Amino acid sequence: MNRWILPCLATACLALAPIAATADDADAAARKIAEKVTTEGAAIFDTYNAHAMAATYAEASILTIYTKEDGKLKREVREGREGVEAAYAELFKNPETIKSANHVEHARLVSPDVLVINGTFDTNSLKPDSPKVPFHQVRSQKDGKWLVSSMEIYLTLGK
Repeated sequence: MNRWILPCLATACLALAPIAATADDADAAARKIAEKVTTEGAAIFDTYNAHAMAATYAEASILTIYTKEDGKLKREVREGREGVEAAYAELFKNPETIKSANHVEHARLVSPDVLVINGTFDTNSLKPDSPKVPFHQVRSQKDGKWLVSSMEIYLTLGK
């Protein structure tokens, strides 16, 4: 019976190799898209244009911002492009010279037109101590654009 184990394992490994290669290719494609859209998003963010930021979101999008207040997790939800634009307009009230950057930690196409991205947003790479904000995005492709369907931002570091 033991003489069959090694050949069966070898056959299984050879059969699974193309699946692993396909998954690696899909991950690479997802990462390429994620890096492109988050780099473009950071460039728009640096202009302090709330309307342009909101245009990167789907019409029925949801922006969720997590903070901590008195040690308790607090969640603020903004819905739709108008709600998203209002959130960015509030954030951009006191502009300064910045160079923000997104760092993609994980990206996955869950279907050909739905992309999930996890990463960190460096709010100002010109300052070494600027906040590094974790985020989670779900983007959907519409008319050739990868629009944010939902975004979760975690402003909870060190609190």
